Amino acid sequence: MYKLGVVACLFVVILVGACGCSVTAPGVSPVPGTMPTLPATYIAGESTPAAETFVFTPTPTPPSGLVNIAGAVTNVTPNVTISCNGGTCSGFVNVTPGNPDAPVSSFSANPQFTYVPPNSPNPNVSVQFTDTSTNSPTSWAWSFGDTNHSTSSVENPTFTYYGYNYYQVSLGVSNLLGQSTSTATIAVCPLEASFTMNQTTGPVPLTVQFTDTSTNQPTSWLWNFGDGSTSTQQNPLHRYITSGVYTVRLDATDALGSCWNTNQITVSPLAASFTANQTSGLEPLTVQFTDTSTDQPISWRWNFGDGGISTLQNPVHVYAKAGLYLVNLNATNGYDGWMSAPQSTITVYSLPSVSFTAIPTTGAAGTSVVFNDQTTGSPAPTSWYWDFGDGYNSTYQNPSHQYASAGLYTISHSATNAQGTVWLNKTAYISIS
Repeated sequence: MYKLGVVACLFVVILVGACGCSVTAPGVSPVPGTMPTLPATYIAGESTPAAETFVFTPTPTPPSGLVNIAGAVTNVTPNVTISCNGGTCSGFVNVTPGNPDAPVSSFSANPQFTYVPPNSPNPNVSVQFTDTSTNSPTSWAWSFGDTNHSTSSVENPTFTYYGYNYYQVSLGVSNLLGQSTSTATIAVCPLEASFTMNQTTGPVPLTVQFTDTSTNQPTSWLWNFGDGSTSTQQNPLHRYITSGVYTVRLDATDALGSCWNTNQITVSPLAASFTANQTSGLEPLTVQFTDTSTDQPISWRWNFGDGGISTLQNPVHVYAKAGLYLVNLNATNGYDGWMSAPQSTITVYSLPSVSFTAIPTTGAAGTSVVFNDQTTGSPAPTSWYWDFGDGYNSTYQNPSHQYASAGLYTISHSATNAQGTVWLNKTAYISIS
């Protein structure tokens, strides 16, 4: 003799977020609607055209969060397949890839009643499924996701689930123009697992306070923080010591069973960076480097690009020679390895280093002398001046000059770059007899 069952209040939802039961029923592949055989139309004497398939994906209405099952419509991006004989379905109907008249599957699910058998913690939940597909499907193929792989070809079936679990439901619809399939998850749970976090992003190390907000007063909790650590506290505090994106899962349990929910934590690495009080100047150039890295580094490695290095946080470095130098900084806070800062360029300039030769340096009156500028500098010189010591001068870089009279001549030569002008005098350098 069975006693009259009692009515239990359950949380029955369509899941469009990330949550599920602790017991997973075997998955059931969607069962698409069966396409009717299309008539073949062809010209006598020709071979029958080969079957062709065109696929397009319509844009459904995006789902928005966790919604109550009652009155909810599940919109899932379907793959719509149109099959015909020949590329134009000649003699039946013209169909082109992306035919907007093909059916687009969708459905809603509403709990009708819940029955808890005597001496059993598991409910019997009856759900009314309603086809909401567009473009007038003519056949339906439901798969309810239970362990018995139950199906139905009724347009608006009612199905009863036995026990707490998460069930993957699919609906395949079809008509003469094509077919499509949509899916949804039906949750039959004794409670609704949920939690909050005081922060979801931050630099490593990141300490997060988790707070259980599950309904129906769960009695035990299992947290998986996504980094290999777990906890059974109701409201744990956890510290992430490595950067990354972590999926946090809470399994909340009461006397009837458990359900779960997930969320994400993003832990960013140390961001190494630095500044320099000057990035260009004349040699010798003294530069003050300042570490501006985030997340409190404890060690630094500087490479100044000229062979010099340092482990100070804010070093001073002297560049002795002109040149172009790339500065590198690596920093660590001890948790997430060494992080590299973007490189910075230091440009060190120099005044011209004036030098020249002459051929010949001795000779008789009337001798012509070729002067050869050998000046260096950074940047290179752009203008020159020569005083030949006999009242004549030149602005060529490598001039030739004829000495008409005997004597000893002092040569004065200057070179100019963007940083300035430098002179070099060679006394009695040219001897004419």
